Amino acid sequence: MKQSELAKWLKCIIIISAFIGLFLCGLIAPLLGSDAASANPELKFMFWPSLIFIWITAVPLYMALWESWLISCDISNDNSFCDQNAKRLKSISKLALCECIFYLAAIIALMALNMLHPGILLIAVLIIFISISISVTSAALSHLVEKASALKQENDLTI
Repeated sequence: MKQSELAKWLKCIIIISAFIGLFLCGLIAPLLGSDAASANPELKFMFWPSLIFIWITAVPLYMALWESWLISCDISNDNSFCDQNAKRLKSISKLALCECIFYLAAIIALMALNMLHPGILLIAVLIIFISISISVTSAALSHLVEKASALKQENDLTI
């Protein structure tokens, strides 16, 4: 597969991911929240704080998607192994870790308030697992791209 073709596929996946995130955060979360609030009137006061929390946790996701977009642009320009991509992958790793910390804090807060529903716990643990997986993978790829960039620079200097 050519690099330009790979970059197009990556950009397509990034765009689809952005739309799925927008759909989930902008439509599904408010609908599920309003259904839960109407089914459990005692939890109605948690609708807006929960929705705002979901919207806040979407910010690192979209920042990571932007970094991924920039990486795919470098791939299409035949500049895959550069220090800038290593820094971007490291940034994606940190953003995923930030997402993990947000959801871990939410679990602890809900446990302290004695409001942690098993379904919410399951979803939060799944998000934490995915975030940790992305963080570790991005950190490993960052290290590899950094090493490849150093080898590339060394080769460029060799005649």
